[in-house]
Amino acid sequence: MKLSEHQINGIILVCVAALAAAALGGFYVHREVRKTVFADAFNRLTLFHGLRKATVEDHMRSKASDVRAISGNPRVVDTFFQLAEAWHEVGPQPSRTLRRLYIDDNPFRAGEKRLLRSARDGSRYTDIHQEFHNWARRFLEHFDYRDLYLIDRDGNILYTVEKKDDYATNLTDGPYGESALWFVFQQAIRQGGSRVTLSDFELFGRTDGSPAAFAGSAIVDKDGEAVGVFAVRMSPAAINDMLRTTAGMGETGQTYIVGNDRLMRSQSRFIKESTLLKTVVETESVGEGLGGFSGSRTGPDYRGVRVLSVFSGLDFGGPPWVLIAEMDEAEVLGRMRLWPALIAALVAALIAAAAAHLAHRVYTGT
Repeated sequence: MKLSEHQINGIILVCVAALAAAALGGFYVHREVRKTVFADAFNRLTLFHGLRKATVEDHMRSKASDVRAISGNPRVVDTFFQLAEAWHEVGPQPSRTLRRLYIDDNPFRAGEKRLLRSARDGSRYTDIHQEFHNWARRFLEHFDYRDLYLIDRDGNILYTVEKKDDYATNLTDGPYGESALWFVFQQAIRQGGSRVTLSDFELFGRTDGSPAAFAGSAIVDKDGEAVGVFAVRMSPAAINDMLRTTAGMGETGQTYIVGNDRLMRSQSRFIKESTLLKTVVETESVGEGLGGFSGSRTGPDYRGVRVLSVFSGLDFGGPPWVLIAEMDEAEVLGRMRLWPALIAALVAALIAAAAAHLAHRVYTGT
């Protein structure tokens, strides 16, 4: 049967109405699915961010607790006072003499200088060193520090375990003045025994220049006066291990730390080379985090990739760090399953339009 122009126009009208209804339905479905998927992704990121935040803060507080306790340990305090006296008995130039004995003439190669217990020079300093050294090495191994320092009030580094280039130098006028270790020393002396000072990471050492942070607390005499400092050197390895866990965060999820200078304080998941103190992160999340805010947002990350980001500052009594948890927006959008819903919307719209057209024909008798 040949269709009349009126019937053809009616069919076209039905199709247009169906497509319009499908488009509106698809837009609504897309909006709601996107909202749901993003909300779920942000909830997951917030959870992982909170877990990493608690872990890092607990770790740093634990290190501060270690240092506070050891700075008052009788063995450490007694050794400090003995070494402070023996230092001046070594000779007119104690720094030069001790560096020759424990670094230059040390029979062990670089990186293993700690293996020398005694320089066998007959000095009281060496007798004290030999007695204390084994305990100090075990302390480093047990608590996973990179070095241990005893520093007198004048800034002389009386003792270290590793005997690297900082050993027997002076933090006031030596090559490590203005370093993170110098900062910890100055703050610890100024604050007395009231608290532990935690430094930021820096590239430390004239030989290796590896990232290091320090924690220190004052050693006090019987009158409560700060006469020296017990300090430890920390590596970023422990924090990197905590943040490296990405189970449940998908293919692109990661957490990382950024400092006040906008440089990373941990290793990026997506960059093979070291990113600590090298990769700049100039994002809105970092800016707001350093400003004392916490929250979530979408936007480009340090790679220029759009991500979902959750951020907040870390609170452990140390330098201002921001913890970021992120996931690529493309991965989140990839989880959206729109075609079934869109097809359903189109079919529903076609059925509704056809029913409406049929009802109209029955009513008009056409």
